[in-house]
Amino acid sequence: MNCSHKYKRLLFLSFQKSNPARIPQIFLHCFLPKPTRPTRRKKNETEEESFPVESQKHLSKTLVTTLGYDTTHGRIDTAVHPFTTSFSPYDVRITSRFNTKEWFQGLMGTIHEGGHAMYEQSLGDSDTSLDTALSMGVHESQSLFWERHIGKGRPFWKFAGSVVRDVFRESGVEGFEYSDEELYRAVNGVDFKNLIRVDADELTYPLHVILRYGIERDVVEGTLDVDDIPKRWNEDMKSLLDVDVPNDKEGSLQDIHWSCMAIGYFPTYLLGAMMAAQLYHYCGLDVPDLEEKIVKGEFGDVKEWLKKKVHVHGRRYGSLDELLEREIGEKLNPDYFIRYLEGKYGELYQVD
Repeated sequence: MNCSHKYKRLLFLSFQKSNPARIPQIFLHCFLPKPTRPTRRKKNETEEESFPVESQKHLSKTLVTTLGYDTTHGRIDTAVHPFTTSFSPYDVRITSRFNTKEWFQGLMGTIHEGGHAMYEQSLGDSDTSLDTALSMGVHESQSLFWERHIGKGRPFWKFAGSVVRDVFRESGVEGFEYSDEELYRAVNGVDFKNLIRVDADELTYPLHVILRYGIERDVVEGTLDVDDIPKRWNEDMKSLLDVDVPNDKEGSLQDIHWSCMAIGYFPTYLLGAMMAAQLYHYCGLDVPDLEEKIVKGEFGDVKEWLKKKVHVHGRRYGSLDELLEREIGEKLNPDYFIRYLEGKYGELYQVD
């Protein structure tokens, strides 16, 4: 998984002076085959109803503002693909997308973008490069911290379960009386047959990133022709996820990154996931009774901890590794991410 000087330069642009040579080492460290794959997805029965879009919007706004997104200095809109736009710390806007056939992707998209937005809203206002996000890897860590470690955690659903039930009950969704635990298990279902990166669960998502990393690296190095990308894509999907890709729309053409020349960006998603797991571990050490606060819907201390450790520094530090070393005591360490996945999904699927 080594990469050439040309591809390292593209990674350098996305990671702001972090050492690109560490990326293949980290990927290999994390994803050697392990006998922990669930044999099937637990059926998500909460997706069998029809969920009004306006109710989903209300639910998403209620929860993301409870987490800490400030709508007095931003707004929430709908788009085909969720994104965050920041004009200044006083005007940070997010979008999400909603589907009447299921309710969770819209909520998680809003929380994900809310994580990006809270980072931007907490930066300084000097109008200098110092008061800008350190790197896209750090940015993704903030969105994934809130989406996965908060929004997909059991403590969160002990708080949010009643909110979700009330919203859908009031909107006329019949039979939506699932317990907090049932909702937690439903939103953490694993689907090894999923084709689309943005719809992937957190257990299989890294494999989607690794696939793209390998393809774009080989194209840049000149060992893979652009015309051969679809064939390589389909082969890697079969190898990594045992999935047959029916067409290029659901295969190599599903992302916008390469057409926008965002080559070297995909690894930020996985590096961000690793950083998020590491931050959550240290947040738990510093914030007393963290999980109890989450259950009560009290997120202020979590947001302040992230602001102190990450947000206010902007580009004070030269790299993601330097930020982590100075603020929590060690460089990026993928062991936290691995322990998080093994612990969570080992318990959910009762595998060793």
